[in-house]
Amino acid sequence: MENKNTSTHNEQKPESPKEDSLLPIAEKGLFFHDSFFEDIRKHFETAIDQILDTWEEARPVSDLMSSYRRVRERNLQQENQVIAFSEDDQNHKVVLDVHDFKSGDVKVRVEDNEVVVEGRVEKEEDEFKSMKSFCRRFNVPGKVDMEGVTSAMSSDGVLTITAPKIPQAA
Repeated sequence: MENKNTSTHNEQKPESPKEDSLLPIAEKGLFFHDSFFEDIRKHFETAIDQILDTWEEARPVSDLMSSYRRVRERNLQQENQVIAFSEDDQNHKVVLDVHDFKSGDVKVRVEDNEVVVEGRVEKEEDEFKSMKSFCRRFNVPGKVDMEGVTSAMSSDGVLTITAPKIPQAA
């Protein structure tokens, strides 16, 4: 999948999704422990490594995610959000870190041959109010069953979207 149109946190208000086009997000266990994510895990780790290299962040092998999240705490720019893509004979997958948002704050929908992921959360403390949001659009290449697109979120905030390929006639 190709990341077509992105916006950084706090820069652009996401469009209001049509409620009937929203995909359910299945809740899963921890990303690095739940077998559901096993086939995409290596791609995600590689994407984390690239971000940590950019920031010259030290990273203990035992806790790659903590090192990455320290970078995200310092800088929420979109280029620091881990996104990984994979493809096999049956599916295209995109995985992105959305741990700053609860599952109810993240919406996934399909528009034509695109998957749109939006997140929005507002916080109020005393007299201060803040809002964090993002909108990502991913083009799905080739012939894909867009009605079969599914999404799942790990308990530690990693969203996986799966777009099944339409089998080619032999």
